[in-house]
Amino acid sequence: MAVVGWLAFALIQTFYIPQLLKLVRTKRVQGIALPSWLILWLSLLLYLIYSIGVRDPVFIAGNSAGLIQTSITLLLILRYR
Repeated sequence: MAVVGWLAFALIQTFYIPQLLKLVRTKRVQGIALPSWLILWLSLLLYLIYSIGVRDPVFIAGNSAGLIQTSITLLLILRYR
């Protein structure tokens, strides 16, 4: 089952790439809902805290990476507003 977890981790991380690339290339944030990204960031933070508590390496890695990528996205959204 760990293989399935790591595969899911890898796939989920690819979710962020198109949005980040578009933001960096165009510097346009029209149509991107800031509240949605804030909710995602807070959710990932809480999941990370939980994952550390239960010592699940797949979820710790996934939520850490997601939190970093979401933070970068939020910073770009705020910068290009």
